[in-house]
Amino acid sequence: MESGGHFTNGTRYGAEEITAFAGGRHGSLGQAFLDSAIAQSLRPLVSGKRVLDIGCGIGDWCNLAAQCGAKSVDGFDIQEEMVKLAKQATEHYDNVNIQVGDAADMPYDDDSFDVAISLFVTCNLSPEAFTKHFQELHRVLVPGGKAVLLVPTDWSHSRLYTKLQSDPSTVQDHIAKILARVPKYPTTAQVTNAFKNSDDILVACLAVDQKGDLFHATNINQLMHGQPIWRKTEVMVFPNFFYSDKSSITHILGAGLHIDKIENYFTEDKRVAYNKKQPDIPLSRKYIQDPTALVYHISKPFVH
Repeated sequence: MESGGHFTNGTRYGAEEITAFAGGRHGSLGQAFLDSAIAQSLRPLVSGKRVLDIGCGIGDWCNLAAQCGAKSVDGFDIQEEMVKLAKQATEHYDNVNIQVGDAADMPYDDDSFDVAISLFVTCNLSPEAFTKHFQELHRVLVPGGKAVLLVPTDWSHSRLYTKLQSDPSTVQDHIAKILARVPKYPTTAQVTNAFKNSDDILVACLAVDQKGDLFHATNINQLMHGQPIWRKTEVMVFPNFFYSDKSSITHILGAGLHIDKIENYFTEDKRVAYNKKQPDIPLSRKYIQDPTALVYHISKPFVH
């Protein structure tokens, strides 16, 4: 298996990242704040519909769509290892087809799907692929078709998220000490090894400056459109690319798609419930005020 990192058309996860993703995906935070809400959004959309899961990963959402009565479910991922896991997870459904594919060149005919899912996909795409992804989404959806996109926010690229009991200044000092040990122009393996045991950091964005030094981003103005970054999460350090909220909206509309609504699934009741369930990782209100991800509900307009 190839090592993880940033490549011409997007990121690749290495063996360690795939194992971490398969075991916890986006961790307890994603499970608590996102998974149930996304599932709730998808259930009424997919029954009797032709559904596409873009960047399907290990196949969880393909499974959900099939369980909810989708007419057919197609999923693809650019990594063969993910496709193997997704095929194993969905092998009990006759109407689910999983294959290797590229979000910038989807292996489907025009107007093939009623519903599409793209969850944390755009942050894994290179700049050219990022643009083509939305164009391809428009192409494969039928007129009137719907899509649900999960996208990292500007806050996730400029805020340090820690445990409630952690002192932010102490965590910042910890980050500075780690950064001082990382070599110039580090590889994904070097960034991962440096930060993987930093349990006091729940979410942080890391990037390399023009001098080759790794730094912790605290303002999106420090980052350029499509810049390679690393996202430190509670699960793992993942290679990503940076795209601002404004850029996502501009590219969605530029592809001829319509934004029906943008939702924040990080709510106070979920934070309280999470802290009761995860007393060792209590979350502050920052997770509600500055959510790490937003859900875009979009559609392909009918042609008049």
